[in-house]
Amino acid sequence: MTHDWREWHEAYDHRGSPLARRLAVVQQCIAALLDAAPPGPIRVASMCAGEGRDLLGVLENHPRRADVEGLLVELDPELAATARTRAPATVEVLCADAGMAASYSGAVPADLVLVCGVFGNITGADMMRTIDLLPTLCAPQAAVIWTRHRRPPDVTPGVRRRLAENGFEEVAFHAPEGTMFGVGVHRLTGPPRPFRDDVRLFDFVGFRALDDTCSQCGFTYAIGRAEITPWLRSDADAFAEKFRKLDDASIRIRTEPDVWSPLEYACHVRDVLRVQTERILLAQDEVEPVFVPMRRDERVVEDRYNEQDPAQVVAEFLTLADALASMLDGLDDAGWERTGVYNYPEPALRTVEWIAIHTVHELLHHRGDLT
Repeated sequence: MTHDWREWHEAYDHRGSPLARRLAVVQQCIAALLDAAPPGPIRVASMCAGEGRDLLGVLENHPRRADVEGLLVELDPELAATARTRAPATVEVLCADAGMAASYSGAVPADLVLVCGVFGNITGADMMRTIDLLPTLCAPQAAVIWTRHRRPPDVTPGVRRRLAENGFEEVAFHAPEGTMFGVGVHRLTGPPRPFRDDVRLFDFVGFRALDDTCSQCGFTYAIGRAEITPWLRSDADAFAEKFRKLDDASIRIRTEPDVWSPLEYACHVRDVLRVQTERILLAQDEVEPVFVPMRRDERVVEDRYNEQDPAQVVAEFLTLADALASMLDGLDDAGWERTGVYNYPEPALRTVEWIAIHTVHELLHHRGDLT
């Protein structure tokens, strides 16, 4: 199943989400480099640029905006179209495969190369190959900004070593407390290498192919503990926002007899938050309790989900999400590591940390059902 990258990008709009926090760091790095650039044109090349939020967000108000020219490469046509609506005339947005060197023909050598959101979505071998080929995209003294999550096993030290081996000097490496992302800034102090348009940098495989993931919504369970509550709050806000935008006439309609209505899905996720909170509290009080199934299908009928007040449902949902996130924030290491027998996908001893991650999955997964 193709992952909906447009919906994934919505997390950038939710204050405090890991993606929003990473974007802020990347934008600060871009602004600092533009501030320090010598007079004259500044050429920029961006890989897997998405909506171009990093560069274009800075250019909106930066005094060097008119000096920046370059290329954003993005394969998703809708994301590329969104980027074009924000890009100044001097910045081209190309809908093409960012993994092919030929996509950058005419735009390199660049003074700034953005490799943000790439290394977490390609294989380790392709990551190293891309680093080895970066000098072919760079002008003398060019800067490279890159990102990579720091979940175990943290590969960012290897990325930094490989960059050094290819003639890059580290300017900064940002790993903010309470996050699992890293943002690196490196400058090419070694000699650039000739550009070749006949080579492939990488194949974009997406996080679904690299981690323990849901094949339907693309959620990965390999998130760090520090990311759980920011994602919980962010995804709860995104779920509520999408639910509120639904048409009143269709909110109680089942498109198929065995497919819940949007209101029924909202009630289900609200009750998931309530039940998961109860399970986590039980795990704090008892040794390896056996969690009672929530009887998800029976609840739909018994609690008359489709007759409930949508405004009250979403209010209860947000209250429960905030309460759960606050409770998790208060746990110490021992609290996160408490266990209980969880029945999904088969009976197994699960940690509180896994239960919390699975709850975040529920929010993202069922947001996709709100249609």
